[in-house]
Amino acid sequence: MRTRNKTLLVLLALMICGANAFAQQIPLYSQYYFNKFIYNPALSGQSGLFEANLFGRNQYTQVDGFQTSGLTLSGQVSDGKVGLGLYLINDANLLQTQNSVYANYAYNIKFSDNNALSLGFALGALSNRFNTENIIATDPDDPTLRLLNTRPGAALDASVGANLKLGDFQFGVSVPQFLQSDQEFTDHQQSSLLYTLQNHLILMTSYDIHVNDDLKIQPLVLYKNTRNAPGQFDFNVIADWQNKGWIGAAVRDGYGVTAMAGIKIAEKLRFGYAYDWSTGDYSQALGGTHEIMVGAMLGKKEKEPDGPSKEEMDALKKSLADQRAEDLKEQEEKIEELEGKVARLEKQKARIDTVVVVQKTPVTAKPDDSKPAVEDKPSGNTSGQFMVIAGAFGEETNAKVYFNRLVNKGYSPYMYYSKSNKTYYVHLGRFYFKEEAKKFAKDNTKSGVKLWVKTL
Repeated sequence: MRTRNKTLLVLLALMICGANAFAQQIPLYSQYYFNKFIYNPALSGQSGLFEANLFGRNQYTQVDGFQTSGLTLSGQVSDGKVGLGLYLINDANLLQTQNSVYANYAYNIKFSDNNALSLGFALGALSNRFNTENIIATDPDDPTLRLLNTRPGAALDASVGANLKLGDFQFGVSVPQFLQSDQEFTDHQQSSLLYTLQNHLILMTSYDIHVNDDLKIQPLVLYKNTRNAPGQFDFNVIADWQNKGWIGAAVRDGYGVTAMAGIKIAEKLRFGYAYDWSTGDYSQALGGTHEIMVGAMLGKKEKEPDGPSKEEMDALKKSLADQRAEDLKEQEEKIEELEGKVARLEKQKARIDTVVVVQKTPVTAKPDDSKPAVEDKPSGNTSGQFMVIAGAFGEETNAKVYFNRLVNKGYSPYMYYSKSNKTYYVHLGRFYFKEEAKKFAKDNTKSGVKLWVKTL
């Protein structure tokens, strides 16, 4: 134990006293799929839900003192244009404990329903203290211990970020600890050490793959870096079932691998668990990591009505079916009424349009007569498209002879010349209805005269 603490003391001294030596200072956790705005304030409220999440992490189960816990709140206001977030974090390791609180603001510039640029800002305060009781020093009176045991007070901090959403693709960049504030540790002898909050660079990109209406798979890559420290990649794949749960896996560069799973309860609650396997030479000595998360959905997206239940949907379908049947019945009754009116009108037209035979003066055909003017439309009654034909002739003289013959038989014929087929028709009238024309032809057929119906 003495050797371990000596090593940790050396690492601590390098972290806070080195002129240009910095390490990553932001908390580490695995299930940030639901709390992305902790790393980038531009993602505050992006889900559109008002939600709260509580998480706890016990890192390196074989070594005491590495715990992280936090509470997050987020949501959207102003028709989705503004996202808000609040989170409180307690991050402790064997030698240092950090408490922080941040308030986030994001403004969403929407280009369309699925494309937007989000700009975010976070303002907060944090305080660091060193757990000198875990240090076993060769000299208990070492002034460094006395200096580290003082309380520097809280430091103001801020983060900035931006996120671009193009359909299912997202890319974001953020700079936590943007102000690079200092915490000064001072003892009674006015000796002091400065602990600088070094700013970080975080890149996050993801893509949503919609397998179906219920299942979404999201590959997610996170990159973290700070000056004079190695960068770190996280590669995640999350399969999220709507209203059911999720499973996921991650690989963290230089640290280990993670498996995670969760369940959604009653559409309002969710519970998640993640386990990290450490890799490297000291993996067995360090042990794994447990992380749990409990979340609650506090409300729906703004302007999004609550979805109807199955019972409500069934009742709605039945109501629509009943209404449709009633409308159909009403339409059928109207159609029957209209058909009756049409039938009555047709009978009335039949009485009006029936040809009234009027006696005509016989036409005397003379061989030397010039051809009389015959129009393309029939003379006499011109109503109806069904014509009762008595004869058809290619020569007008022959048509006139037959015309006179019909007159002598007691008919009142008409003349009709068709330019289309150059034919002279001798007919007994036109009718609107074919049945009436056929009946007229049947009733008026006499010996030597054959009548038939032509459709114009």
